[in-house]
Amino acid sequence: MSHLSHYLTRFHSGNYYHIYNRAIDRKLMFKSRSNYHYFMHLWKRYLGGYLDVISYSLNANHFHFLVRVRYFSAEQLKGRTEHELVAERLKIFFRTYAMAFNKRHTRTGSLFEGPFKRVLIGDNHYLTYLIQYIHVNPEKNKLCADFRTWDWSSYKYIVKPSDSVVDRNFVIEWFGSLYEFQQFHLNENQEVDIRSFLSDDED
Repeated sequence: MSHLSHYLTRFHSGNYYHIYNRAIDRKLMFKSRSNYHYFMHLWKRYLGGYLDVISYSLNANHFHFLVRVRYFSAEQLKGRTEHELVAERLKIFFRTYAMAFNKRHTRTGSLFEGPFKRVLIGDNHYLTYLIQYIHVNPEKNKLCADFRTWDWSSYKYIVKPSDSVVDRNFVIEWFGSLYEFQQFHLNENQEVDIRSFLSDDED
């Protein structure tokens, strides 16, 4: 069961958040490469300009994003709070993907397990390990033998520059260099229990 705060945390400009959720009944929310592509296409359409992506992974039946909320002008806010603006964009994004997925796979009903969850990241040490946790998650969930080969995470876009939503320069500077980023990801995460910040049964 999720911590109540993971549903109630409010978004504020300049802060970092871990956004995650999974498909209802642990079923697949990605059934084909086109599903993964479309999910990221919609992310760019609805959240580009609102959230900076630090890392992400799409993992068959769930996803993880580490993001930073951008700063907005009064014209962008239009009387709304930062939280209202970002939450609205996220809800539109998830709803649009769910509708398209249902239509494509001839299904009805909810796709996601309740509202999306989010955790405020206020600790630099935790942020560092969370980047690693998100990238190695596909391997831990046995979706691949080596997380570095997974097509649906930001890891490969950080290692090799190409068109992506991830803020590659920030991540490399955060770790000190590309080499240090890669080496850190090969270490077993023993210092921070990331799972304690997730739902009790979240992956």
